[in-house]
Amino acid sequence: MSIKTVARRPLRAAMEIVSLASLLCGCLDTTLERDARFSANAQRPRVAARPGVSPRGASLAFVSLDGPPEAVSVRFKEEFDKAARSRDVAFAKTEAAPYRLRVYLTAVPAQAGTRLAYVLDVYDRQGRRVQRLSDDVGVSSDANPWDAINDNSVAAIADRGAADVAAFLSNTPEAGAAAEKDEGVSVVARQAKAPEDKPKVSGVAQVR
Repeated sequence: MSIKTVARRPLRAAMEIVSLASLLCGCLDTTLERDARFSANAQRPRVAARPGVSPRGASLAFVSLDGPPEAVSVRFKEEFDKAARSRDVAFAKTEAAPYRLRVYLTAVPAQAGTRLAYVLDVYDRQGRRVQRLSDDVGVSSDANPWDAINDNSVAAIADRGAADVAAFLSNTPEAGAAAEKDEGVSVVARQAKAPEDKPKVSGVAQVR
């Protein structure tokens, strides 16, 4: 074997690594961002819901869910749908919704067991990402990360994600415009007000 052949091998290997890194850069970007949030000192910026404005005015299309096994995906979608609707989020078909949601879930070993995390990317009609939301929950288990995930942890992470999405949507121009037209009134606001307490009649009540 010639010296030139031996010398070319490290170079070829380096080129292959660079090529592979280029193909995976998008995935690595998301993965690194998610994993970085497992630090106990990580500060997660949260979106505060806009008081008095329902997210219903800005409908949402659930476009994709990547990362978990099929069983976890099905369970998360069910829990997310329920949690989001309870917060007055309106879902629509992709072509009709002003916002589209892509979800990424990951389960990784942590010091105290496993952590289940999400990254929620919200896009507008033009395909521009307008918001990234993230959070995670802990699962006390020594099992394989995905095997450690149970219904309670999926429901918890779906509920947090739905709360984040609802808060973001309540701050959008669409939700604000709907609220001004009194079309974006929240579920709670739609409920009839409790009747005012009537003046108490003095005297002893009679049992009938």
